[in-house]
Amino acid sequence: MYDNITTVIFDMDGVLFDSENLDKKAWIELAEEYSIANIMEAFEECIGTPDTNIISVLDRYMLKSGAPISGAEFRNKTLNYFDRMVEEDGMPLKYYAAECLNELKEKGYKLGLASSTPIDRVVPQLTDTKLIGYFDDIIAGGMFSKGKPNPEIFLRSCERLGSVPSECIVIEDSFNGIRAAYSAGMKAIMVPDIIGPDDEMRNKAWKILPDLKTVAELLC
Repeated sequence: MYDNITTVIFDMDGVLFDSENLDKKAWIELAEEYSIANIMEAFEECIGTPDTNIISVLDRYMLKSGAPISGAEFRNKTLNYFDRMVEEDGMPLKYYAAECLNELKEKGYKLGLASSTPIDRVVPQLTDTKLIGYFDDIIAGGMFSKGKPNPEIFLRSCERLGSVPSECIVIEDSFNGIRAAYSAGMKAIMVPDIIGPDDEMRNKAWKILPDLKTVAELLC
């Protein structure tokens, strides 16, 4: 095990699942249907945050563009589109996701999952991809009051795992996730997905690594 680290907490979308690219496709196609401009600005603002925040951001963009659809309606339609793609082709895993979890588990780390995605979506997705058995605890949307970048989700995960923040490493892809882990007093490893790191991320992330294989090599 790495130094005094006992616990590794994973984000899900964009870290274990290559799901944010599917979500991005859904947003782009729906925005074209409703003639909503600059939807990628909204998408990037929402990465790593819970649906309550996503809907609030979307409401602002819908109003700005004069779209005949609310933020909640847009979000529901993107989720339906996303679900159809997953149903047809399966949930794509990020490179080395299962292998990384397996190696960390065998090394004796406690593993947690802390996702902004609602729990009623997280559990079936982890079950379908056969990743759920690796985790000692799961916390997801609907189980905390303040979403990332607030550190609550990681602090709750740490507590439920019987750990302390100084013993935890968080694996994240999003700016808001890195901010949350940093505020929680945990070491944050950024594995970039859609958006690469900027100076803030380079300052707040403990490490920036290219993929989960490199994460496993570092910690094992």
